[in-house]
Amino acid sequence: MPTQSGVSHEIHSRHNVLVVDDYTDTREAIVTLLQAMGFDVVGAASGPEALDMLQAGLRPCVILLDVRMPGMDGWTVWERMKAHPEVVKTPVVILSGDVADDARAKKVGIREFLLKPIDGPDVVAAVDRHCERQRAPAQFTAGSTLRA
Repeated sequence: MPTQSGVSHEIHSRHNVLVVDDYTDTREAIVTLLQAMGFDVVGAASGPEALDMLQAGLRPCVILLDVRMPGMDGWTVWERMKAHPEVVKTPVVILSGDVADDARAKKVGIREFLLKPIDGPDVVAAVDRHCERQRAPAQFTAGSTLRA
């Protein structure tokens, strides 16, 4: 069924999204929006928490990743993901309030950049774009670690 933006949401039952943002209100707003659209969504409050979820076998079709987080920022999370062939296949959409992060995201191989504050239809459209392209998730290789 098409929405106002013209994007069809009939296939969302296969969309599994990981939202990584240390700011609770932002993370919960994105999770709530995507769940209302029919996505399966899990949130992580930090980079280490997200990496632990991936280590445990979570294979989302897309990761929405905040850049500015205490402890481990989004860039470090991406670097850790890139070291693992099974995990790096997952499309990542960087979320940032700094427009300069767009150029850096492109330079390091991030699939997409969304500027905060994020518009709901833009988030849904980004998930649709990346999840529709995603093939079956790879299995995590025993003994691999994401957190060095």
